[in-house]
Amino acid sequence: MVNLMEGKWVIDCQKILKEIKNSAKAEGQDRLDTVRSIRFTILALQRSVTGWMQWADNPDIMAQFSLDELTDINKKLSDLVCAFVDYDAKITGTQEQKFEKKIRKDAITKPQKGKDMFYVK
Repeated sequence: MVNLMEGKWVIDCQKILKEIKNSAKAEGQDRLDTVRSIRFTILALQRSVTGWMQWADNPDIMAQFSLDELTDINKKLSDLVCAFVDYDAKITGTQEQKFEKKIRKDAITKPQKGKDMFYVK
């Protein structure tokens, strides 16, 4: 029964990968299409991470891996996660700077009229 479950997982992963690749190649996407694609991709990542956590939390499964296999898994996951977290920080920092500039600009160009108190943003 476990082999059937693993086979289904792999088949589902292949379908997910195909959808992500097709979506990335699709031409003529608007912003909403692109956001839909981003959401699908993040959900696929979440699904995969959840599966990995189920394995990592199960000593019976982890005991089946040799030290070399575990070392390889750790290295590959570390490389992937470092690249992802680095990208996350870069995008988040860029967006924070945009928001801060907009807040400062709005505070200067749109003074508060008729207010009893002035707030610094």
